[in-house]
Amino acid sequence: MHFRALLAALPVALLLTAAQDAPAPAEPQFSAERIRADVTYLADDTLEGRFSASKGYFTAAAWVANRFAKLGLTPGGDVEKWFQLFPLRLPSGKAEQTYRSANVIGIIPGSDPVLKDEYVVLSAHLDHLGMSKEPGDKIYNGAMDNASGVATMLEAARAFATSGKPPRRSILFVALGGEEEGLIGSDYLARHPVVGSGKVVADVNLDMPILLYDFQDVVAFGAEHSTLGPIVADAAAKMGVTLSPDPMPSENLFVRSDHYSFVKVGVPSIFLVTGFRNGGEKAFRSFLRSHYHQANDDVTQPFDWQAGAKFAKINYLIAREIADRDEAPRWYEGNSYGDRYAKGAPRAPRPAKP
Repeated sequence: MHFRALLAALPVALLLTAAQDAPAPAEPQFSAERIRADVTYLADDTLEGRFSASKGYFTAAAWVANRFAKLGLTPGGDVEKWFQLFPLRLPSGKAEQTYRSANVIGIIPGSDPVLKDEYVVLSAHLDHLGMSKEPGDKIYNGAMDNASGVATMLEAARAFATSGKPPRRSILFVALGGEEEGLIGSDYLARHPVVGSGKVVADVNLDMPILLYDFQDVVAFGAEHSTLGPIVADAAAKMGVTLSPDPMPSENLFVRSDHYSFVKVGVPSIFLVTGFRNGGEKAFRSFLRSHYHQANDDVTQPFDWQAGAKFAKINYLIAREIADRDEAPRWYEGNSYGDRYAKGAPRAPRPAKP
């Protein structure tokens, strides 16, 4: 399938007199109304649940590409400009059939002459489960899973694009396909990273943030494995938010979302969600019990849109910290994931236990 994305209009430069100093970069603004509008669009019935090989998914992918273009991002695809096409094998009766799906990729180039060839990935899966064959509501809208993650990623991209301060490292903003079919799109991107001679140094993955309450902490699954943990803690602290340890270690969530595709090629990665404080545990467990992978994961849920804007700001600050630090994230010495997947890569000393 072929796509067309609208070209962004070039901004008009503001003229300053010679006597004036250049103004400081504007502080990015994060809008609850934009989060609401984006989640509402992506979870609309017309997209029919965004199944990775469906017309609804391709419509959503073209919409994301158009948003990237309007923000002035650089296309990061391969064959189709904004799109990285990948094969998707799905059951067809007793056999399998291969379809084509797409990741949507926009880039903000880095400003540092050396570090610009290092790339930070901010990812969120765009696909969901599509249509049910059961009686009743047939559309799996996927509002929380993962329209909320995509909306967060788009708001972070807007913040970088409008901040007036380009990151030192380059940033890939990616809406991924094929997550619900087994992390297919992220696996393809990790093995075909569209960065030329550059190198991906980190992935921050946004999957199903529970935007139902004013969260006071975040959980970064995988934070204990690399120096991404302190980076997340430092960024969150700027907003008075704390980094909490994995509250459900028995679920082994670190290996169950798109970031793990990057781990398997040696890239330090985390999976970021809203935390359990301030009513978060009750909201999270209630969502898993009553809405997760069900047709009622839609916008009739009592979303806290201000929490969406807050989560977008934290993700912007995390990506900014990673992009602007002198040193790229490193696996800790003796870490099992680093030792298995990143042999020979530089390590950081393991922090002392508190």
